[in-house]
Amino acid sequence: MLRYLKAGLVCLLLAAPALAIDKGETYDVLNLPAPQSARAIQSNLYGIAMAGSRLVAVGQRGIVLYSDDKGRSWTQGQVPVRSVLLDVFFANDKLGWAVGHDGVILHSADGGETWVKQLDGYQLIDIGLAYYGKLVQENPDNEAYAIVLGEFEFAAEQGADKPFLMVYFTSEKQGYAMGAFGFAVATEDGGSNWVPIMEQGPLSFLHVFDYEIVGERFFLSQEMGHILTGQVGQRTGVASIIPFYDGSFYTMISSRQGDLVVAGLRAAAFRSDDGAKTWDLLDLPTTASINGSLRLADGRLVLVSQNGEVLVSDDDGRTFENVPVENTFPLSGAIETDSGQLVLVGLGGILTVSLDQ
Repeated sequence: MLRYLKAGLVCLLLAAPALAIDKGETYDVLNLPAPQSARAIQSNLYGIAMAGSRLVAVGQRGIVLYSDDKGRSWTQGQVPVRSVLLDVFFANDKLGWAVGHDGVILHSADGGETWVKQLDGYQLIDIGLAYYGKLVQENPDNEAYAIVLGEFEFAAEQGADKPFLMVYFTSEKQGYAMGAFGFAVATEDGGSNWVPIMEQGPLSFLHVFDYEIVGERFFLSQEMGHILTGQVGQRTGVASIIPFYDGSFYTMISSRQGDLVVAGLRAAAFRSDDGAKTWDLLDLPTTASINGSLRLADGRLVLVSQNGEVLVSDDDGRTFENVPVENTFPLSGAIETDSGQLVLVGLGGILTVSLDQ
């Protein structure tokens, strides 16, 4: 399955001090709309997706930008929050979801032009306390329920500060949002209701950065070298795989044949051709962290780095070559237009390049 978006510069964002949010404060990013700005295109952007033929990018202060001319011009969307948005996904040309800081999940029904809030960190805590509190009462001997309830009780003391780092939908109705410290929710009705699913995987409470779908299996990349895998559309039976690496995997992509490539902190990258059972270390032509990836229409794999590098593989991820790009900046993601150009996003806004000069 062709992937169009990838995880942003989450390493920087998670390391940054969290904005303290008080429900009684006058300035609350959850209650203020994203500011309209003539310079929005130069904002820090962390995610990009396709809504049909439209490009949609998300980033700081709740900024959403969309383009109908392959990235030549951009229009800012109407967003009800100023939370940093980290990832975006569209199930079709109209229905999309964006996630980010403060436990925010946003939904658009018009291709990214306008957005509504489906969930925030406060609501997530209330839902989690009620959901797992009931499960603990009904299942007093289930240790997993008690452990997750404890995590939500701890989160309630800290406030709405847990970011969702990734979102994806398997259909127009079924979707998932996951992020920092293993916080994860699922929906079966397009986001009208979100249910926590933290007890349905290993209780490691590690950050979840990215995903990839290969056939009937999904794979999730995490920190500390962990990868989760399970059956698409099923929440149970998630298994954890730990390669021989203890850093974070910020991004994951697959070849046409289903070979997996994971990459992340300090250019660490691995490849598997047997469904994540075994891994080979890759020698990338950079020492910078890899923040995003995608597969091109012609099958080539692309990685983008914190140094603004674009690495390309034409052998299913066995080797990568650094393709020179001018006027670049720290990159978080990339997408391919139907004309074959790459639209890059990162800590400098948006840049359109051609790999085939």
